[in-house]
Order: sequence, then C-alpha cells, then structure tokens
Amino acid sequence: MLGPRSSQFTMEADVTLTGFSSTDVTLLLRWLAAPHVAAWYLDPEDHVAWAANPPPNGERALIAVGGRAVGYIRWQSVSREVLDSVGLHEIPSGSVDIDILIGEPEFVGRGIGPRALLVLLSKLRQRRDVPMLGLTTSVQNLSAQRAYTKAGFRILREYSPTGYGPCYLMVYNLNENA
Repeated sequence: MLGPRSSQFTMEADVTLTGFSSTDVTLLLRWLAAPHVAAWYLDPEDHVAWAANPPPNGERALIAVGGRAVGYIRWQSVSREVLDSVGLHEIPSGSVDIDILIGEPEFVGRGIGPRALLVLLSKLRQRRDVPMLGLTTSVQNLSAQRAYTKAGFRILREYSPTGYGPCYLMVYNLNENA
C-alpha cells in the first residue's frame, strides 16, 4: 500500500505514484467528466465509489509529474471466479487488473501513462505472487493501445465486456518478462 503523498514510489525521476485520499475524489470526478476521459469511462460513479472505498484486494494512486497530480491508476488482484465469470479463462488466478487515466489534458500523449505503468509494474514485480498484469481498452482507443504497448503490454485477444462493446485484453506476463 502506498503511503501519504510525501511517501512516493519512484522509478522515473518525473513520474511517481502517490497516495490517494478521500480528498482526491473531487479531482477524480473532474477528470472522469473531461471529454478525453469520459468517452472511455461509461460509469464514472462506479469508478469514484471504487476509489473512495477500494476492495480489500485493490489499491489506487494518483499519477504525479513533478509533484503535480495529472492522472489516476488503480489495480486489484483478480480471483479465478471473477476471471471465469467474464470469460477470461486463460488468465491465471492472482493476476492483476489495472485501470489508468491521464486526467489533465496537457499531459496526454507525453508518455506519462506508459511511465506510470512501468512504475506500477516494478512495484508489482517485487510481490513475486503476481503472474500477469492485464488492461482492457476499447478497440477504438488507439492512443491507449499505443501507450500500453510502449509499457510492454501486448494484445492477447478481443472480447466484449458487458456495456463496453468490443475491447482488447492487453497483458504483461511477469514470468516471461522477468
């Protein structure tokens, strides 16, 4: 678990993951309403509720550049039951599902997302119990696909989670990329 904002996990000098607190909910709401984010986050209330009270196997952080919060990332370990319920039978139990957004428009397209993913990847690799990382993105969200690919993720397959239409499941296998 990440501590307060003063406690930062850093891999890249300018991109850090900092603690998320209840006071950050307003910021997350603003980001989820921004046009470049809202197109991909159909249920912002669900994301805010999750951020305000994450499940026991979930964590979240702000993405900061030079100390300024510019985005949000959340992750959680996924059980076999949940994976099977959404038809992701080939994903190993204990894998981590990630969701990420860059909320400040002037930071979109500057490589912040891939660097934040690499910071998280380094943190999760230290746990040694995570076999795979996964992200889901719309087949239409080309900028997200490019960003995830820059961080080492690859498209595993297309699927259609309820309410989201055609999506790509992109994965990073920690066992293959050790």
